[in-house]
Amino acid sequence: MLRARLWYGPAAHGVGLDRVARYLRGPLGCRAETRVRQRHGKSFEQIVLSDPVPVVIEMDRRPEVSGEAADLVSRLPAKAPPGLADKLAACTARLDLYDGPGGARLAPATATARSVLVPLAFAMDAIVEEVDSGRLLFFPLPEPPRQPLLLAVLDAVLGGLGRLLALLALRR
Repeated sequence: MLRARLWYGPAAHGVGLDRVARYLRGPLGCRAETRVRQRHGKSFEQIVLSDPVPVVIEMDRRPEVSGEAADLVSRLPAKAPPGLADKLAACTARLDLYDGPGGARLAPATATARSVLVPLAFAMDAIVEEVDSGRLLFFPLPEPPRQPLLLAVLDAVLGGLGRLLALLALRR
């Protein structure tokens, strides 16, 4: 049964399931294998995690995904974090996360599941949707620190002075 989705945009389109599996096995230390399943006459590649959390992952890049993301945007509450609607509207693909092998239930809200979902979402610049609760987890990338006003003014003055000196040197 579908339990969670990781929505992402074009920036992560070059990432295939094999690369996701390597990331899960590498930095996250998960036991993961890839397999191909047949459904409705079509082949689907999957990642099967058995540890630390049981989950089956499939990639969905159908054109309809953008419309489904737009539907989620229309249902966002007014108090949603700034930038969430724009980021979700730009999503064109997703990872679908299902219950694990043998029917082991995936509970995305647990600490163990989040220890896998949160870093994966951050690495893919994705949004996590917990299907049962409808909760969205959004992890904006950190912004560069702002310069104090005095440093910004000095930077501008010195930059202008440097350009002025360069112009004077060219006139000689």
